Amino acid sequence: MAQISQNHMREYETLFVLRPDIEDAAAIEFIGKMKALVEREGGKHLQLTNWGRKKLAWERDRQQKGMYVHHRYLGQPGVVKEYERNLGIDDNVMLRQSVLLRKSVDPASAQVEADVIEPPITKEAKREDNRYDRDRDRDRDRDRAKSGRHAQRLR
Repeated sequence: MAQISQNHMREYETLFVLRPDIEDAAAIEFIGKMKALVEREGGKHLQLTNWGRKKLAWERDRQQKGMYVHHRYLGQPGVVKEYERNLGIDDNVMLRQSVLLRKSVDPASAQVEADVIEPPITKEAKREDNRYDRDRDRDRDRDRAKSGRHAQRLR
């Protein structure tokens, strides 16, 4: 069995889901804490992406949505154990999964990509505006129909 040198690391990705009611500032702070944990444990952070609030495939803890966060990093095998332990402790984390992508990676050759920490703006707010407009139009049409019928009865 070939022995991996000390300067080689493993590449991991972790996907975790935060509660949907968490404030954006608190989520950003938590994401920064997880990024710092990888670096503190001797790993190398590659990319962190906040996918925003999305619908879960199934209901979890009476929640139908969650804030998805994807994190790619390099580290020795112990870094995942500590990462998962910290995710398990925090009450805002609903789901988590870590996967080994590559067994032997030279940290100098690994490219660091830009982080996307701010949650994306969802179409949800726009949908609420459309619902308001739809309700307003429906009420206006109903009022016109009533006034038209009422006017016909008076004639």
